[in-house]
Amino acid sequence: MNIKNERDFINMDGDEEFVSNIEVQIPSQPMVLNIYNVMASAYSGINIDLDWFVESFGNTYYEPCEFPAARVDIQHLKSNSIVTISVFSNGKLQATGGATVAASKVSMKKLIIKLRCLGMNKAKLLNFEVHNIQAVVDAGFPINLRLLCSNYIYVDYEPERNPGAKIRIPPDYINDKECNPEYLHKKTLASQYNNGSKLKIEIVTLTVHFSGKIGMAGARSIESLDRVLNYIKPYLIKSRLT
Repeated sequence: MNIKNERDFINMDGDEEFVSNIEVQIPSQPMVLNIYNVMASAYSGINIDLDWFVESFGNTYYEPCEFPAARVDIQHLKSNSIVTISVFSNGKLQATGGATVAASKVSMKKLIIKLRCLGMNKAKLLNFEVHNIQAVVDAGFPINLRLLCSNYIYVDYEPERNPGAKIRIPPDYINDKECNPEYLHKKTLASQYNNGSKLKIEIVTLTVHFSGKIGMAGARSIESLDRVLNYIKPYLIKSRLT
């Protein structure tokens, strides 16, 4: 495939010299998100005696000297994942390990239902919130990381310290009319100095490896992961090892 036929798709940063000198083929296989961990929190609406909790629930772990919460594993068959829920005495719940957002939420609901069955009738699932979705993607081709640093200027790449190149992107601003790498970088920096606001900007961090494997973390929704992947994809394709 001649790159001139894909100029609008590939040449997003106007690198005319680069584009005119190489030929890039669009991968036949799509880049698919594989989610492996959803971190979420909620509130049960009640205080919980953790010693009672451990005695009443099976498959629990509680060492107050190590961590001030009891942990219980709940299997989610549909996603073939095991969700670990940390239960705090003030009723706060934290979930990790779910392969989908639904797996985390359903597992928390199961815990609430069991609490109610054990006499905690006021227990309910409140304020469910996703904090971090972690995923991996296979680009389907090796990536020249130094070339990626040239194509997408705002890359953190120190091979002597870490073999992966890191890119931070705020998904909420990708669809803005003035969106470009510099604009997104400024928004990312602004999120670090947000005047103490509790509403932190969502930042997705990509860790790109030479093999084409890409780690993604920091998203609060699947839509954010998709948005970031679709945005960075042309830069990855343009940086493929040939």
